Amino acid sequence: MKNNIIVFHLDDAKDFRGGTRQCFYLAKELNEIGIENYIVLRKNSPLHLNAAKNNITAITIPYLFDWDIISAIMLVYKIKKINKNSKQIIIHSHTAHAASIAVLASFFINAKIVIHRRVDFKIKNNFLSRFKYRKADQIIAVSQAIKKQLIDEGFQDSNINLIYSSIDKDIFLNLKNIKRRVSSNKIRIGSLIALTPHKDPFNLIKAAKICLEKNKNLEFLVGGKGQLKKECENLIKKLKIEENFKLLGYVEDNIGFLKSIDIFVLPSKEEGLGSVLIEAMACGLPIVATNAGGIPELITHNENGLIVPKENPQLMAEAILKIAGDSSLIKKFSLKSMELSQNYTTKSMAKKTLEVYEKAIKNT
Repeated sequence: MKNNIIVFHLDDAKDFRGGTRQCFYLAKELNEIGIENYIVLRKNSPLHLNAAKNNITAITIPYLFDWDIISAIMLVYKIKKINKNSKQIIIHSHTAHAASIAVLASFFINAKIVIHRRVDFKIKNNFLSRFKYRKADQIIAVSQAIKKQLIDEGFQDSNINLIYSSIDKDIFLNLKNIKRRVSSNKIRIGSLIALTPHKDPFNLIKAAKICLEKNKNLEFLVGGKGQLKKECENLIKKLKIEENFKLLGYVEDNIGFLKSIDIFVLPSKEEGLGSVLIEAMACGLPIVATNAGGIPELITHNENGLIVPKENPQLMAEAILKIAGDSSLIKKFSLKSMELSQNYTTKSMAKKTLEVYEKAIKNT
């Protein structure tokens, strides 16, 4: 099959967060096994720079807006120019907006459409939002929670494929010791989240206040940027925890950050899967996370971490304090996290994705 298909990954991201990282991992893995594939991205985006460093061929389009016909026509032109051998075209969109471009392009070129669904938000109840998912030949959901939601919304079970996110094992095999960011006498509680409503950074800030009232020997570090930055800063100041709670902004070296902390926390109130959890697990971190979306599919309560109800700072604080105060629990969760992380490899993700491409072609 690999000699007969050509894949175009569409990702309009302006940053290099979890979903975009997964797109990059997939393209890199497909490259290594000889699949001709390209990433269609924004010029000079972080994804563009990472693709160039790893010899992944990139195509740029402007991604002006949702249902951008200009970008779609540019994409069709570039695909026709590249596909000299008339291979079967797969257009694989990795974001909701990119899916609109994929569907528009399919009106002008013979291509199979695969849409990746990484969030557990309900699809907007309007014709265009639902149409693009109806138009897809296959849909990939990154968690059982997302797959169930899509089925509940009326999409066909047989067209929805579960493929979990992954980690690039080479990153962890080649890691050297990372210098700690904070003093060694502190217990470091860290999170890598966008400062957006569905990631619920306020939940973690409020939990930190409760924790610090009982244990001053904690340091909270949050990497990420977003629309709630100012409100987060104001809440941290209001709660008078500035000395122990730091907003670091966007963290480029996410693995280095994870290696520098002791406990990882994911405070989301909505979460498709949380691919950063897999990276945290691979770094041997005990985890405190909410029960939002697909999170419980990665974190088993009292095995590799603790699961707490979403939007409940009190119970989140209790879970953090429980782990921070028990070295044997830290060791237990750490070992189990590393063990479980081995189930989520880029090789496995690429193999299952190829099966979805084949399924899309056969279902013509």
